[in-house]
Amino acid sequence: MPILAYCVSLAHHFLDAPTSAVGQGMVYEVEDLGLRAWYSEVEEDTFSGAEHVTKAALEFHHFVSAVFREGTVLPFRFPTILESIDDLRTHLEDKTSWYTDALRQSEGLVQFEVRIVSKIKLPPDPESGREYLEARKALKERTTAAVSRLVQGLDDYLRDHHVKDTQQGTRVYLLVERGRIAEFRNAAGQIAIPAGFEVRLTGPWPPTEFVPTQEGEG
Repeated sequence: MPILAYCVSLAHHFLDAPTSAVGQGMVYEVEDLGLRAWYSEVEEDTFSGAEHVTKAALEFHHFVSAVFREGTVLPFRFPTILESIDDLRTHLEDKTSWYTDALRQSEGLVQFEVRIVSKIKLPPDPESGREYLEARKALKERTTAAVSRLVQGLDDYLRDHHVKDTQQGTRVYLLVERGRIAEFRNAAGQIAIPAGFEVRLTGPWPPTEFVPTQEGEG
């Protein structure tokens, strides 16, 4: 039966995990070369439609979050479906060095994400290309200023950060020590972002944006 892989930790960290996850399936552990991974068997129709996929994704993230509250883990991309437990073991053996280094680097760290979206939209029908470019430049400058104010206000709590511009807005990823989560949240709530922006803070999550890219990934 195919299996769904959830997350990986260092084997010497004994983390409590829920006994069931996606589709109420029993969760199992596998250990190999100093790593522990969690997985469950899945039926073929688990991801057969949008409603099923959404439900499975929520159950997947609930499981990973529960284990992450116990300690450092790195989640698999959802959904990572493998043919058998042997395939999962092979993956861990092939990527042992990468997982070990990434988990050690991530020890005691968490990731927050801030999404910054401008409430002021670009003109849908600009009178000229120049008008559009000027409006776009002004929006970019305002967004950059908002990001700078955010990062400067949280600088005392950050181990690292980086910024990504997407079609859905600007995303700021923040690396924070696990023991300073409460202080960080309190400081984040006191930062005055310039008017005209919608700001949403989420986390803590496993610090996936701050680990090296696996070979073969873009």
